[in-house]
Amino acid sequence: MSSHYSWNKKSTYAPFVSIGGAYVLFLMLFLVPQTTQAEYIDSFVSEVEVYTDSTFQVAEEITYVFDDERHGIFRCIPTLHAEQPASLLKERYIEILVSEVRMDNEVVPYTADETGSEICIKVGDPDVTITGAHTYRIEYSVAGAISYQDYGGAEMYWNVTGNEWEVPMRSVRISVTSPEGILLRERACYQGEEGKTDTCQSVSEEGGVVRFSANLLDPYEGVTIAQALNRSVISHDVRERLQWAVILIPLCFLAFLVALVIGYRYKTQYKTGRTIIPQYEPYPGVKPMYAGLLFDGVLDQKDIAAGIVYLAKEGFLHIKKIDRKVLFFFEVDDYEITLTKSMEVVPDEFSRTVLELLFDAGAAVGTKITLHDLKNNYSKSIENGKKLTELRSALTKDLRDNGFFVDSYSTLFHNRPVLAIVLLIICIMSIFGIFILIAYFYFSIRRTKKGYEALDHLQGFKDFLRVTETQRYIFHNAPEKNATQFMEYLPYAIAFGVEKQWAKTFEGITISNPEWYDGGGSMNTFSAVSLTQSLDGFSSTFTTASGTSASSGGGSSGGGSGGGGGGSW
Repeated sequence: MSSHYSWNKKSTYAPFVSIGGAYVLFLMLFLVPQTTQAEYIDSFVSEVEVYTDSTFQVAEEITYVFDDERHGIFRCIPTLHAEQPASLLKERYIEILVSEVRMDNEVVPYTADETGSEICIKVGDPDVTITGAHTYRIEYSVAGAISYQDYGGAEMYWNVTGNEWEVPMRSVRISVTSPEGILLRERACYQGEEGKTDTCQSVSEEGGVVRFSANLLDPYEGVTIAQALNRSVISHDVRERLQWAVILIPLCFLAFLVALVIGYRYKTQYKTGRTIIPQYEPYPGVKPMYAGLLFDGVLDQKDIAAGIVYLAKEGFLHIKKIDRKVLFFFEVDDYEITLTKSMEVVPDEFSRTVLELLFDAGAAVGTKITLHDLKNNYSKSIENGKKLTELRSALTKDLRDNGFFVDSYSTLFHNRPVLAIVLLIICIMSIFGIFILIAYFYFSIRRTKKGYEALDHLQGFKDFLRVTETQRYIFHNAPEKNATQFMEYLPYAIAFGVEKQWAKTFEGITISNPEWYDGGGSMNTFSAVSLTQSLDGFSSTFTTASGTSASSGGGSSGGGSGGGGGGSW
């Protein structure tokens, strides 16, 4: 009965089975090979080792599956840095040196052709064709690719795979190693098309090796990593060179000189006849964080640190040095900061913004934060990066409003619309005009007479703060040293970057432990030198924690340097 039923079923559906089988066979013969035999990268493995001289070594192991006869693969990497150079006439570049190329662990012919913007490594023998899966290993060194942030941080923001591969990648694995102390805990990994902020499948660290991984990338999708580096143990390596536009300089030299003279005249209108006189106190009405910007025209980490110490001295903050255990055995310095006064009574907007770099707006008195927590709060780090940018603009505007700076272009074009229109037409129609405009706006912000008076005063004050004990005879009427004087001028010394010299002159003088600072010891007195060294550690830790970067979540796939792509030939 069972056999009969089976026979009847088979005989009844036999035509459909035959048709279905033919359809499946058709798919296998015509459609499946087109998907399984198309070119793809089965595995992309990148091993990166970072060194203290800010170079790093890269070894890429690419398993490439060919769908037809080919000679090999090519791999192109941009050699221009993603960040802007310091001058319009220069370009920031990266030096890439290829050291070894292999296929299936055997030496193979290759060429490495470099243009002004990329290096292309072409691997394979033009007289030999291959097919199927082959593993290529390309080793090269990279110099000049590290990014250095204004707030004092550094990172390797590196597009590992590139986003210009026309074939999919099944698996991407990246490992980053370095001598102890270079790699920090802040890191990120982005995958997808250029500009995408999707995070990778996994980011981990074990045994000093940082690992990133991503899977199933479509064509034109890539992987970019951002690894924060300890700037105090790596060198500063920024490489720049004159770009092609420099050949136009001889043609524009005369026009540029004219613009330079005009700009210099506006810039130095009040600069002649200046002498530096020793000063024993800061310029009236100029607080430490303003003094640093007024002195050098740049808002940097020293100014922010000076602002924090000033606010602590004014009773808004309490700073405590604490020990934090790492891996249950090692102790590292950390700092606990307590808000001791309401933000509502902060005297100015700049000081309030400095407090908001540490605490959320409206934080209650008694709120505590450690710099370690601040460093690991990615959203806060991104927010702080924006605040620092706003601070620079706001502070420069305040100095203009208070008569220290003036915009030359505003005085030139004020009530002169015809002149502005004529200059604009010249710039549009002539390369000479463009150079004139560049030179003019380079000098567009200049100091007023009051600005130069303040600069000279602050220079004399800085000389007083940094002079050694053996040289103090130069300052005939210098006030006697005392603990109050040391604490009063310490924020200014930090802003000028001479806090260690200032502390050196107070060696041997007993100074009571300030109410706003707890160094973690049991002694009621401390060394001025030890205090400034501790505050220097606080400053570097804070500035690393307070700025946004790709490694703190502000990056994307295809961002940073490196990148490019490749294919078969």
